[in-house]
Amino acid sequence: MNHKVMTALAIAGICIGVAVARPQGLGLGLMGGNPSGLSLKVWTGPHVALDAGLGYSLWYGYAPSFHGDVLWHTNSLLQSSEDGYLPLYIGLGARVVMADNVHYPDMRIGLRVPFGLEYVFNNVPIGLFMEVVPTFDVSGVPPDRGFFGPQGSVGFRYYFSGSSEY
Repeated sequence: MNHKVMTALAIAGICIGVAVARPQGLGLGLMGGNPSGLSLKVWTGPHVALDAGLGYSLWYGYAPSFHGDVLWHTNSLLQSSEDGYLPLYIGLGARVVMADNVHYPDMRIGLRVPFGLEYVFNNVPIGLFMEVVPTFDVSGVPPDRGFFGPQGSVGFRYYFSGSSEY
């Protein structure tokens, strides 16, 4: 993404976020993209959540992939809590890909910096999310490959303890 788009998203998240939401609960769902698989999110506070994924990385020959992130959320971008909850988020985490093929022969360990948004419906405990994740591998990088690679997913989660408390 170019710098103008990222700056605009950051300013929008800071200035437009007027609805104060108090998300809670544990969300479990599916994500598609790279990686594809199960997604888990646990809210630890009004603006902080832990996120984890278990699935397959399509770029590494359907290699098993695991990741975990800490996510920091803005206030909701929506003017009214009746419309649901829509924060932007940024995070920091790690990932492990168990690659074992000709192009990627080793396990890769990397740092993740997810940027995304999640819409949580007001009257049903379901959240829809999308994220772009720059990833920087620190171990297992073949000499002819770079250490940087983008990831991204879209998906949904069902929140078992309720989606939000307004």
